[in-house]
Amino acid sequence: MELRAGELSDRHVTLVPFDVARDGPALRDMAETLGPRIETWPYYNPPSDWIGAWLANIEARTADGKLIPFRVSRPDGRVAGISTYLGPDAISRNVEIGMTMYTEDAQGTEVNPATKRLLLTHAFESGAVRVQFNVDQRNTRSQAAVKKLGGVQEGVLRDNRILPNGVLRSTVVFSILASEWPAVKAGLDARLAVFK
Repeated sequence: MELRAGELSDRHVTLVPFDVARDGPALRDMAETLGPRIETWPYYNPPSDWIGAWLANIEARTADGKLIPFRVSRPDGRVAGISTYLGPDAISRNVEIGMTMYTEDAQGTEVNPATKRLLLTHAFESGAVRVQFNVDQRNTRSQAAVKKLGGVQEGVLRDNRILPNGVLRSTVVFSILASEWPAVKAGLDARLAVFK
């Protein structure tokens, strides 16, 4: 499995490698816009400059080859968010998709299914046998989104992560296998067909 950090696009979105220097300010603006909502999410209570820590994490993990982040843009060039490959494992041929955040006006639109369609296609065409999604157990909205994509829930890793704010998190694990990809792809294509 060889995942590349190149451009991926369709008629709904364009994904390009995320660059902290170029794209960090737009992500910070997006985080500030979402800030009041994020602070009310019951599963997430971030430290005051969580986006600064997140950008530093993205930069360090990208440099180490543990992360392949993408800026998500709409056809008119407006930034719609970020989504990433995490922990690509060329030997076992699996990867996680996560660290996804979208602008408020992109949520509930074609942006997420189109982004995931591109990332999943690239992963499976690059030889992946498994794509994983790890979701905070309290984040029922994201769990529903992964299920809607076609992810199969495998189980819960109990108290497996300590968040930057000190909260102990349990993680719900979902996956899509290469053998399941044709049916998942057909479902995503049907969802995207309704968008002009």
